[in-house]
Amino acid sequence: MHLLRTIGALSAVTVILSAPVRAQGPGGILPTPEDTPTRQGTRGANFLHIGVGARGGAMAGAVGASVTGPLAWYWNPGGAGTSEGFSVVAGRQNLYGDLGLGQTYAAASIPLLGGVVGVNLNTLNSGDIKRTSEANPFGERLGGNVFQWTSTAIGLGYARRLTDRLSVGGQAKYIQEGIPDANTKWIAFDVGTQFNTGLYGIVLGGAIQNVSGTARASGALIQRVVSSTDGSVFRENRRVDFYTKKTEIPVEFRLSVGSELLGTSNALFGGAGGHSTLNIEGAVNETTDAATQYALALEYGFRNVLFVRGGKRMYNDDRERGDVGTTGLAGGFGLRFPLKGRNVRFDYSYETAGALQNVQIFSFEVGK
Repeated sequence: MHLLRTIGALSAVTVILSAPVRAQGPGGILPTPEDTPTRQGTRGANFLHIGVGARGGAMAGAVGASVTGPLAWYWNPGGAGTSEGFSVVAGRQNLYGDLGLGQTYAAASIPLLGGVVGVNLNTLNSGDIKRTSEANPFGERLGGNVFQWTSTAIGLGYARRLTDRLSVGGQAKYIQEGIPDANTKWIAFDVGTQFNTGLYGIVLGGAIQNVSGTARASGALIQRVVSSTDGSVFRENRRVDFYTKKTEIPVEFRLSVGSELLGTSNALFGGAGGHSTLNIEGAVNETTDAATQYALALEYGFRNVLFVRGGKRMYNDDRERGDVGTTGLAGGFGLRFPLKGRNVRFDYSYETAGALQNVQIFSFEVGK
């Protein structure tokens, strides 16, 4: 009977979470799957799509209902409200084989103002790119001059528990990307929540992220000095900007549902007092510039020390692209141990990325 009730509850939650996806189309909030391919690559700051933290990577991004601590500032700010005590996390990942792309993430959660205040940094760096010109298309005679493309987001947030089951959070982010002589800047906002239903460990998570306006690129590379002697209307030399199109960043809608299968008295299959825990989580991720993404993941824990995780990331156009196999398959592990009154956690993840090869993430967290 308990199993039937739980299946019914999970089915209801799935219907609720799926409703925004089916509500797309003319007059809907988001583009239809048929429209989304035409919008790919039309937004700035696409590095915001790349997940951070090895736990999230190993679970293919299906963590919005269970994430806590500093990593919640990326996945769901509402999860940061459940943090206890000061905690800090840092991680690094090298992306897509030999392309030289590297992403670094660091965040801290601090109990303050009746809740939790968070600061975080997320940056993507291209590595050195050889500077070229029309006269030197291969850069041989430019003295080895190089530049780097950098994308950076700096966030400041606040989260708190409203009840023992409900937590909410939000943050403001300063986002900048480009090269030193030409870059674009935005101010964006995230809000999120987590709700523990009290029914067999079912937790709901939802977040709206990267809500922002539009911005134009600026910098020396898109400026030109117009001389007063070249037939211009100016009486003196003027520095003018080339016209650049206003750019948006991708708004994201994350919806997640997770459940405890084993490990506590509230779990579906019980197991209170045992040494093992088992959690399942599913997620739907909608964004304004790409196809709908779905993810399903499992996390097994032993004595709250060793964690083994696995997940699969899927898109609603995978079948059309003939990509329904191992792409988006992820896995990893975590170790947690006490050190001088704190808990130290090391996590590792590996995810297949098809033609873009594979992604490995390492992260460390220190907290309560």
